[in-house]
Amino acid sequence: MTDTQATPGRIDPQQTIRDLEAQLRRTPRALRPHEHAVLAYRLGLAHAEAPAANPEAGLRKALSYFDVAAAIFDPRYDPVEHARVLNGAGAVRRTLGERGKAAELFQTAADLLEGHDRDVERAGVFNNLGLVRAELGQLDQAVEACDEALELFETDTPEGRRGVVAALHTRGMAHAAAGTDEGLEAALADYRWAASELDVEEAPYHYGLVHHSIGITFTTLAGGRPDDRNRFLREAVSAFKESLTVFTRGSFPFQYALVKYNLGLAWAGLGGVVNLRRALVAFEDAVGVFDPRLHGDAWRQAYASLERTEKDLAARGEASSRVVHFVNLLAAVDPRERRALVNERLFAVMAQPGEQRRRSLLDLALAGAQLEPEAARAVMETELSVLIELPTDQLERGLRARLEAHQQLDDEERRTAADRAFDQAIGDALQGPQRVSVRDFLYSVGWERP
Repeated sequence: MTDTQATPGRIDPQQTIRDLEAQLRRTPRALRPHEHAVLAYRLGLAHAEAPAANPEAGLRKALSYFDVAAAIFDPRYDPVEHARVLNGAGAVRRTLGERGKAAELFQTAADLLEGHDRDVERAGVFNNLGLVRAELGQLDQAVEACDEALELFETDTPEGRRGVVAALHTRGMAHAAAGTDEGLEAALADYRWAASELDVEEAPYHYGLVHHSIGITFTTLAGGRPDDRNRFLREAVSAFKESLTVFTRGSFPFQYALVKYNLGLAWAGLGGVVNLRRALVAFEDAVGVFDPRLHGDAWRQAYASLERTEKDLAARGEASSRVVHFVNLLAAVDPRERRALVNERLFAVMAQPGEQRRRSLLDLALAGAQLEPEAARAVMETELSVLIELPTDQLERGLRARLEAHQQLDDEERRTAADRAFDQAIGDALQGPQRVSVRDFLYSVGWERP
């Protein structure tokens, strides 16, 4: 497939733009002005939403089409259509950083929609207005705009429920931006209300976003209330973990990395060696996903936090490599958390290119093999329970890495102990047919049971 070919079943944004441009050329403005304006509006939306090598150029192109549509749709005779164009243009202006102009456009659009039986659309415009007012620091006006939106949204449809959640989230951010205890408590109330309206299947992105904001609010509250610090940080950890049930590495990589970074801060704030290792893992996950070319500031902050956490661990007499910290964490947590950590780490490692993947699997297995026998067995058992659910080629890579790691152990007694722990883990982690299949593969590559 070439770069110009679309994936079957998916919409090609550039092809959509080309088709709309062709229709626009066939629709003379002088003879069919209304149709011409509709096509220009749709082209504005298409350019605003299409990925582009030069995003600003695409957004400016969108504005030029919105200008064409706005000039044709007369607000006296086509108030709804004119308002839609202004709302689209306002969203583009906001993205371009022209927030003052965006606020003007949203306000005018909301005014035009009043009295035209377009409550849901008007509510969406008010939500946009609340967002940009909050970004301008006009917090009271932002709250007022969100109040208007909440009055207009209805909750008997998925679209309406998503609108309510969006407005509550926007209002919560405006409350939180005040930086006062009262503002943070009001934000928390809005976020919790939003969470109560959410169905994760119906609105997964909003679900992840709201729980992330709950975590941020609890983290901020912890900073200002020393007596409740640990309780608030534990609440933050729970909220971030809930957010990560939606914001996964594969589905929402940027949001995943952002939540991981904030989760790391919460773990670090709780203190203690185990929590610092949890923080280290979270920061490492964030650094591995943030693209330093696209998310330079976020990547640098996450990397600085990673290094700072390593230094904190070293100051407590726990100077080790990151992979050793990771397996020591595995040995210290309960089976459920251990499995989640192993599953996430193996997912990331298996996505690496050939030699890097082999080296990462080997380092992980070698670090685990050097734990005390009981801890090593528990880690190997969890590793096997995850590997057995992966495709066969990935399972075999993991098993080969385990054997190679044991062969690299210099001490014969430790090597024998590691082999015994591995053999016991195979028996404990796997069912009959799985156990036979794994042992047959191991025998075929030269393994001998201890």
